Amino acid sequence: MKKQILRRFMGIAAAAIITVTMQSPVQVRAAEKFDPVFYAAVYADVAAVFGTDAEALYNHYITFGQKEGRMPYAGAAGGEAVDGIADTTAVAAETSAVTDDTVNGIVTIDKLQNYTSLKKKMTDAEFQTAYNEALKIVQPLVGLSREEQAMGIMTALRNMVDSGQVAYSTSYPHYNDAYGYLVNHVASCAGSTRTTGLCLNMLGINYEHVHENQWCHQWCRADLDGTTWVVDPYAYTCTSEAYAYWHPLADCGQ
Repeated sequence: MKKQILRRFMGIAAAAIITVTMQSPVQVRAAEKFDPVFYAAVYADVAAVFGTDAEALYNHYITFGQKEGRMPYAGAAGGEAVDGIADTTAVAAETSAVTDDTVNGIVTIDKLQNYTSLKKKMTDAEFQTAYNEALKIVQPLVGLSREEQAMGIMTALRNMVDSGQVAYSTSYPHYNDAYGYLVNHVASCAGSTRTTGLCLNMLGINYEHVHENQWCHQWCRADLDGTTWVVDPYAYTCTSEAYAYWHPLADCGQ
């Protein structure tokens, strides 16, 4: 079963590194249209000033957000051009995906369970940029099983290493956070773990950062519907634990 899931995601995750290739019907209808519901949910700093006023949010995007590389709707590229405001009334009638904590199945940045650990020493702008890049990986996985989501995340991040897009480092700026992995394209095992954790949290999956802030191999212990899995792109591993804190690298246990 795990091998079948892995084969299924090898192609999807490789494409997800570059762009979001799968969109929900709602996102297709909203293509090239600014989505104020999405914008307010994802960018809490903007919503704190403009609330949910669609016109004000749209004006912010056109004036500032586009230049800052923000996304105008789910699945869009940062800074993408838009043609007016999406009919969010019609969209809301067709989907119940937007809640106080999520938008289109993705947990908003301010509601991430491991927020403090994930942010590390990133500025707000750097964290938002890393979050935006992670969206390209997790968006195609919305609605799949927890095991498939974890496998999709691991595969996408591992493919970035295998393709030479991400290099190992313990000294380059942001080597130990998601900005390093997804933007600077360098990471230690700590950076790989926080990037994996960011993607897991965005899909509502809780995890433990094993050996956090220690000079020892680090990875995510993810809670997948009551079963603990090892999710570790650097070890090319996504599988249920054999026992507590088990890891395929023999010297990595507790």
